[in-house]
Amino acid sequence: MNDARMTIRLPGDSLLFAKEYAAQTGTTVTDLVIGYFDRIRATFSGDGVPKSVRKVAGIVPSSVDSKEEYRRHLLERYS
Repeated sequence: MNDARMTIRLPGDSLLFAKEYAAQTGTTVTDLVIGYFDRIRATFSGDGVPKSVRKVAGIVPSSVDSKEEYRRHLLERYS
């Protein structure tokens, strides 16, 4: 993929922190931004449901009454 330029506006203290953090960790602000977007991409499924939720969806059988189980949990915990 071709690189592209982007200009963003940040509060001065945020930019200063990013530069200091990048220098201390031996990276660049650009690499910090790329890493952040890569983490977002890794969790994004496109339909608004995080991949981590989609991964565990359907584990609980439909025969389980979730409201009743949660009520029972609360009674046990706070009784």
